[in-house]
Amino acid sequence: MDLNNYWQENKRFLTAVGVGAATFLVAWYAIDASYGAELRTTRANKTRRESELRQPMFAAADLERARAQQEALSGACQTLRGAIEFAARPEFRLEKGQPATSRYFSVLERTRDELKRLASRSGLALPLDLGMPAIAPTKDVELQRYLEALDAIDQLVRSAARCGASRIEQLRVKLDPRLLGGRPFNDIEKTLIEVRLSGPALPLARLLAALQDSGPQGAARTLLVERCDIESARQKNEHVKLELVLAVAHVGAVGLLPETETAP
Repeated sequence: MDLNNYWQENKRFLTAVGVGAATFLVAWYAIDASYGAELRTTRANKTRRESELRQPMFAAADLERARAQQEALSGACQTLRGAIEFAARPEFRLEKGQPATSRYFSVLERTRDELKRLASRSGLALPLDLGMPAIAPTKDVELQRYLEALDAIDQLVRSAARCGASRIEQLRVKLDPRLLGGRPFNDIEKTLIEVRLSGPALPLARLLAALQDSGPQGAARTLLVERCDIESARQKNEHVKLELVLAVAHVGAVGLLPETETAP
């Protein structure tokens, strides 16, 4: 074959093929210079990760350490739950065999009479309804929550009388809306007790301290203070106003781990 004649006849085609091949090689080297090292590194990482995944992730010591941590966290959660959860005294609980509504009115009337006598002796002005609803609810769970709030109010009023407070202007109990709607809760259910007091500053300061003091041998319980606002006196002889929101709390499933089957 005469190469000269072949070149003359196919010069344009051969030139285009040569330019294309040169362009391909230049592009190949440019791509390899820009991304080749990264690609090789990624492939090496992939191979290493695959090798690691084929190895066991945890040893028996890791399992024992995880179990110890779980027990420690569960104990801490139970301690916190005990500090937050409100435990009503037996006389403020519903009783088996007695209709819930009758029990509610019986406890309410007894508590109202006792606190009324106490307030009269100590000179403490007190709302006669004690913050309870004018119409009693019908659901047992709501009746129990109101009795628990009444328990906390009983402790509040007795503490106020001991500290020399002069006036409780308002008491109002508000149940957690989720309880009223019948929806379950996983955090903390709160029955709020809104309190407004007025009087000299020192007795009210003593009352705040008393609410946070568990007392000797558990004679009283710490009441959770959700909010506290104090309006100071503008004049020398003017009384201080104190607004409190106390919380009667019940802890839901927060901090609880699901039960698991123990391996044989």
